[in-house]
Amino acid sequence: MNYKQEALGGSSRLSDEAMLVRIKTILTALTDNDYFPDPVPALDELQEAYEVYEEKLSAAKRRGSPQDTAEKDRARKNLAAIYKQLAFYVNQVSEGNLAMLLSSGFEVTQPPKVSKIPLIVSGGKLKDGRQSGQVRLDFDKNKEALFYEYEVGIWEQGEPEPDWEQIYRTTSSRQNIIAPLEPLQRYAVRIRAVNGKGESDWSELITHIVR
Repeated sequence: MNYKQEALGGSSRLSDEAMLVRIKTILTALTDNDYFPDPVPALDELQEAYEVYEEKLSAAKRRGSPQDTAEKDRARKNLAAIYKQLAFYVNQVSEGNLAMLLSSGFEVTQPPKVSKIPLIVSGGKLKDGRQSGQVRLDFDKNKEALFYEYEVGIWEQGEPEPDWEQIYRTTSSRQNIIAPLEPLQRYAVRIRAVNGKGESDWSELITHIVR
């Protein structure tokens, strides 16, 4: 699937100083930029809003009165609106062309990371639950997993492998209660991690005699 990158027009997470730096970068990048010959809004409008905001910010830092802060906030809101409109223009003109987007001075969305098949789950442990016929399953969290599956079965002495009975699904690597189980029976459990790319190999078997 092709991912279309875009210029980022949001500014709510930028500090006041970072906002000034971001706008200055864009003004410099778009001036005489052949990719974007007729910016909308015009760069003069962005420049004017930038200067007003810079002035109001300086006054708010210097005096810090409620009125100064309110005027600074109003100037920032106006600058942010122009910034957002300009990002829309850049995205329309560039149509996802990365070279054009980067030349604009805007921050650009990053393509999603391609997930991989998860690694094998490790750190599996079984211990008694609070009641007879229960065991608790814990294992190490797998960062690549969307969810986990674990298989449970009785493992009779002398048998080459467990008699797998049921597969359970969970999103948690901690405090998974398995019940009801037969007391005094030895059970085996194995776990695998699953995501959109597939599932890992099964983990090593872990065993426990049910209380």
